[in-house]
Amino acid sequence: MPAPTERHPLTGEQRRQLDQDLIYIQERLQEIIVLMRVCYGEESQPAVRAEETGGALQRLTWELERAQEVKQATS
Repeated sequence: MPAPTERHPLTGEQRRQLDQDLIYIQERLQEIIVLMRVCYGEESQPAVRAEETGGALQRLTWELERAQEVKQATS
């Protein structure tokens, strides 16, 4: 049985930096999605994959928000 992994919560500064990084990535990804649509077509595999990546990023953002809400509720 593996040893339990020690976890460390994000500091306030780390959380702010993460939020800023996620916003930046989202903005860049939206630009990439537009580029893939224009260059390869709406239904192309590059455009579809770029949109899927956007969906995955959104799900990550929602999960981080839920984790933050749980943390605040238990504090």
